[in-house]
Amino acid sequence: MNKTHSQIANTRTATQQADPRALARADGQAGPVRRAKGIEARAKLKRAAMLVLEQRGYHAMRISDVTREAGVATGLFYHYFSDLKSLTIEVLGDFVAQSRELEHIERGVPRGDWFGRILAHNRLVVSSYASRPGLMRCLLQLADEEPEFASLLRDSFVESLQWLVARMPKLFPSGEFTDHQALLMVYTLAGCGETLLRDVYINEDRALLRVPVSEEELAELLSVMFYRGLFLQNPPAERLQFTHYVTGIAIED
Repeated sequence: MNKTHSQIANTRTATQQADPRALARADGQAGPVRRAKGIEARAKLKRAAMLVLEQRGYHAMRISDVTREAGVATGLFYHYFSDLKSLTIEVLGDFVAQSRELEHIERGVPRGDWFGRILAHNRLVVSSYASRPGLMRCLLQLADEEPEFASLLRDSFVESLQWLVARMPKLFPSGEFTDHQALLMVYTLAGCGETLLRDVYINEDRALLRVPVSEEELAELLSVMFYRGLFLQNPPAERLQFTHYVTGIAIED
């Protein structure tokens, strides 16, 4: 008599239970698929969280907002994250980490082109504020409330400056300053634009927005001021598109 489909299935199951090698092969085939799906589900939740943070902000965000945006069941959230704070810290940490990718930031810029290198970094900073003002606001909010994240943010900012701090002795061989003093100088110059960008893109200051200013103009302005502060001279005039007026500011002998 022929076996039914149920009997065949039961026979196969019994065989697999009796043969560990069969089980191992089955797990080996299913494992990579499950892992890939898990990685994608986690990434999907992070992408959704970034959108919700940008649109609604950290304090207004709910788990249901994230799962709805991601198109997954609410219960799946806790399979990958313990709470909203841990998800937010990871998402914002990834966002901040982009500022460390020196080769990507300076792609195509010759090493000796110091104005070009400074401009490349400022373009990234301005673009971050302009394209993700809500996310930048969340960065500041979370840093105010979470000392651990605030420390991570400060460390990341300092690390993003090390490319220049490390080159200060070669740039200014006659300068008598320590590594820490070099960091203080670069930190001061780099921090000058932060207040401007916050007030333009996050606080939307009416006085600053009275006349529209493009991202490229702001990046160039920050770069010119940084260059002047570092080298005590203007960058090459032919490199400037928007800020020739700055080069006319000089102390007459």
